[in-house]
Amino acid sequence: MFASYDKIRTVLIIMIDRHLGNLVVSLSSIVAVQKYFRGKNVYFAVDGAYREAVESIDGFDGLFSFPRREIYGSNVLRRTVLYLKFINDIRSISPDAVIDLQGGSASSAVSFLSGATHRLSNSSAKRSYVYNRKIDLPVGKHKVHSYMEIAIALGANIDDPFYRLHGSESRRSSLSSVLRKHGVSSEEPIISIHTGAGNIHKQWTTEGFAEVADWLSAQGCQVIFVGAHRDLDKIDATMSLIRYKAYNLGGSLSIGELMALFEMSSLFLGNDSGPMHLAAAMGTPIVALFGPVDERRWRPLSPNSVVLRGQEPCDDCRIKRKDCNDFPCITTLEPDKVKQAISELLAAKQS
Repeated sequence: MFASYDKIRTVLIIMIDRHLGNLVVSLSSIVAVQKYFRGKNVYFAVDGAYREAVESIDGFDGLFSFPRREIYGSNVLRRTVLYLKFINDIRSISPDAVIDLQGGSASSAVSFLSGATHRLSNSSAKRSYVYNRKIDLPVGKHKVHSYMEIAIALGANIDDPFYRLHGSESRRSSLSSVLRKHGVSSEEPIISIHTGAGNIHKQWTTEGFAEVADWLSAQGCQVIFVGAHRDLDKIDATMSLIRYKAYNLGGSLSIGELMALFEMSSLFLGNDSGPMHLAAAMGTPIVALFGPVDERRWRPLSPNSVVLRGQEPCDDCRIKRKDCNDFPCITTLEPDKVKQAISELLAAKQS
């Protein structure tokens, strides 16, 4: 813990990483740190794109949205104005301590510019010199343990690494309007499918997704494709191959609406990605499709999940993924294996 804990009045927790998955797996640690500083003024800074994901967490005195998309999509002048305004908002609370869970380039700069006397992050942070307390992280364990180690080093208690999020009534209501508009019934089971991922080596085949989607539809399930705008090409390609009715909500749902959809879904099928981790946090049963990424570090944090891949990834692929032409560790995954895993999870849910 901080030697001057009693003198600390205001705390800022920072998790402005651009990857949704990192935010989700850090949630148990975020909440643990918040509880550890109960009685202090505790604020949280999050990437603005994911603010809705944490709005349901009680106990923060305020949330700061890091305008990453606006900053990187603007000219130099506007970028500077946006960044300085964000820093000014942070400094307005006069934080005594900053807990930077990620230690990335952006968050380390914010930590330094916050004006906080006490600055804590991991020892492998991008700009580790800006912190006056650094925590060594465990090697080879799930990513959740990296964040837990920081919380535990402070003196916080983590009862359960499987933190669960909850959808809000307002997002459920707006989602209902979207589903009605597309003709989705609330009476039939919904399967959410995410075909995209941040990197090509994480993506299962379009043909595989199409075959499984048709199989699900033939069994009376409503198949809904989800994803960001960058996933639309993959969704369109999959939709062009299917024979049964399916729904394309790619790029049309907010994070809060996506949470509400996962909350009412019977199952999530998708690649290793941010939406996969978000579905896990909503308690949705998951069939997760992995390539060369180590599932021991990135598997969905849910007991109701199955991780599948084709052949085992070779050592070269784990280290030099760009050298692989077709990533057989994920592309050779057979649709029948995916169908079997789905059947078992759905049967377990009904029993």
